[in-house]
Amino acid sequence: MKPVEAASENFYSWGEVCSGWRLLDLTHFQVRQESMPPASAEEPHMHRQAHQFFYVLDGQMTVRTPDGAVCMGPGQGLHVPAGQPHWVRNDGASDLIFVLSSSPGTSGDRYPVDPASWAAG
Repeated sequence: MKPVEAASENFYSWGEVCSGWRLLDLTHFQVRQESMPPASAEEPHMHRQAHQFFYVLDGQMTVRTPDGAVCMGPGQGLHVPAGQPHWVRNDGASDLIFVLSSSPGTSGDRYPVDPASWAAG
């Protein structure tokens, strides 16, 4: 066993401007550290199998669901159950850095959703 850290060998980019690091990449459990610059967002989606837990290290995270928006800062986390449509955004003025855990892993388990009918937020 050895410690793992965000480094060039486990780096990936996603979206147009976001970054990530694979800290643990098992079929049944994944842990990522991700970074989103201000005004960036992922595509609205859901996972049919994977539960996810977002934990903010720095910055401000907005998680939108059909029920509305949840805003979180450093030291706060949120469980997104399997089947829950969601959309993570950085509406803050600085980079958003967070840890994302998924169980099981999300490979092949990401489905786009249309947020047009979601509650405002």
